Amino acid sequence: MSPLIRQVFHVIHVVLTFIGGTAVLGFIGWLYKRRQENFEDRVLGMFAHDESQQWRTADGIHNDYLKQNLKDVPAWVIFPTHTNWRTGLKWRLRTVPYQARHFWRMMFFMPNEKKVEKTVLSLWKRGLLLRDRAKPKYYRLKL
Repeated sequence: MSPLIRQVFHVIHVVLTFIGGTAVLGFIGWLYKRRQENFEDRVLGMFAHDESQQWRTADGIHNDYLKQNLKDVPAWVIFPTHTNWRTGLKWRLRTVPYQARHFWRMMFFMPNEKKVEKTVLSLWKRGLLLRDRAKPKYYRLKL
């Protein structure tokens, strides 16, 4: 092991001993709660910024997030126009930054469908959303 890594581990050990493990776990819990609150605010913002105040499903909210992640990608990245192997290679190399960004966004910023469904259901239980009686998967912002 290199001396630099040993020093880093020693500093981390000293800091965790000084602060305490429960404080670190409490901070991680606070970060998780804060992230969930920010996500709820964004979902409520989606309902609030809709001019027609139409009924929405959790799948529709998930698709809106997907649309936000893909809206700044140029058409040449999505639809390849190469005719030979050189232009195909050039196209593949030019799309690497877009693919890396898309992977990053999908892994860390795109919520899964279950999380969206749980969040919408919890907002409905707290009384912030209305649920359609005929089709219970549809929600709307309570006015």
